[in-house]
Amino acid sequence: MATFISGCGLLSRPPKGDLIYCSYAQTGAAGLGKDYCELIADEGKDPVIVVVLDEGNRFGDPEIHSTYQVDKSVVEDLAKLLADAKVYRLNGYNLEEPITGGHSYRIYQEYSSGEHVDARWYGHGVKESALRAYNIIEHFFAPWREQAVKENTNPVAERVSEMGQLFNRVGVAIREEQAYPELREHVNALAEYLESGQWKEDFEADERGELPARLNRGVLSEDGLYNLLQDPVLAKLLEQN
Repeated sequence: MATFISGCGLLSRPPKGDLIYCSYAQTGAAGLGKDYCELIADEGKDPVIVVVLDEGNRFGDPEIHSTYQVDKSVVEDLAKLLADAKVYRLNGYNLEEPITGGHSYRIYQEYSSGEHVDARWYGHGVKESALRAYNIIEHFFAPWREQAVKENTNPVAERVSEMGQLFNRVGVAIREEQAYPELREHVNALAEYLESGQWKEDFEADERGELPARLNRGVLSEDGLYNLLQDPVLAKLLEQN
């Protein structure tokens, strides 16, 4: 099956009217959720920015859904950014490649005149101008996205993520049979995590569905952490360290 690329409906001039909507989105394959940010600036209403982070979450409500009221100057700044980057030239761009996995991307804008800009792609060989436009819009929304992530940080998930990083690094040291300066410190931290009962509490929180779907939870695998700490190769590395 061949790759489908469409470029119909391209605009040769900036859309007329005021910007009333703009979004960018990244969607996981096989229904694995969607991350997106959108600016909504309907006439007569205060503009808002909405952040939804749900990519990788097959079931349940979005992991993060936050709304922020913004000043009209934010809308004006984004409208100028889009016009200067000539994003309107991408209207109608559509690339569909018959591949498995990966992500699909979309950028979309609406104007008070009724005109819109819609571009989407899934696959390889994406136009450089499409990638550049996506990056510009993503960068513009970054402060609100970062704020949403910060406000919705799960302390248990944060701890599991931190312990998971130590778990992975020690695991690499064992596989490669190569110690590193912080090895003993990391092993001690993991041992305390397991022996203090904190690991069990985090494991049970995961069983109750309280941790984000996208979280790397390898350190919570049953017997995984215990077996890592009892590995004979690790014992030899600690003797040498």
